[in-house]
Amino acid sequence: MKRSIISREGVGLSATVIQKRELYLSRVVTDLPTLVFVKKGIKSLKQNDLELDIRSGEAVAIAGGQAFDVINRPHAGEFEAAWIAFHPNVIRNYKTNIPDLKDIEPAFIFSNITSGFSDAFQLATGSITTDKLISDHVAIHRATEILIWLGEYGRKFKVPSPENISQKVRSFLSANPAKDWSAIEIADRLEMSEATLRRRLSSELSSFSEILIDVRMSFALSLLQATDRSIGEIAREAGYDSASRFAVRFRDRFGYSPTMFRREAIRDRNGTILDRVRT
Repeated sequence: MKRSIISREGVGLSATVIQKRELYLSRVVTDLPTLVFVKKGIKSLKQNDLELDIRSGEAVAIAGGQAFDVINRPHAGEFEAAWIAFHPNVIRNYKTNIPDLKDIEPAFIFSNITSGFSDAFQLATGSITTDKLISDHVAIHRATEILIWLGEYGRKFKVPSPENISQKVRSFLSANPAKDWSAIEIADRLEMSEATLRRRLSSELSSFSEILIDVRMSFALSLLQATDRSIGEIAREAGYDSASRFAVRFRDRFGYSPTMFRREAIRDRNGTILDRVRT
């Protein structure tokens, strides 16, 4: 079965990441509130002075709009983690009677996970990835059950709301990374002039082109880690007609060529370990 990132409108996205080698990735952005369940190995997150190690059998909830340096560390030759990113409406519509829940900001590790928590996670991801026969209402209910479990640990996701112009621009671009976006189109959507948009972004030490490149590279990284699509296909889905230009952008952003994410150990007929690069 081919790996892929599956989305369900109004519910969220889900995928599984499998890595055979340890790679350091700088400033990986999580646009939506996300829960990651580590099944094998260790996921390390670093943001300024904050350092988190999420071990096998643990989960981490990451607030939307966060950027972390990430290392996925294999154990016994493999790292595996499944994740679910929640549609903003799921977070907005969730109501709880538990008082004084703390916002997850920027991230929170869930240790000593019970079977109920893991079962709820499987149901929620399954409602997106496999069980398309269930209604949207049931799928949303299953995703919301994860939020209820977070409440049992005294935590909740903040309701997503872009706080600055950079985040608002990123939200528009993330909805369709392959689109031929222009600054003037985004300015129109934000009901301001292009000059005002560029000035506002500059005041936030950013620019339209920088945000567009980062959105596309973050999207491409997710596809490389969690799907079996070819590099050429991923380049096109990230908005690049030229795979070579895409590879240069990707290497500039993350320090590795795209092919490094398709390198895995396999055994030939004689049992010898070989390195294979899938492109």
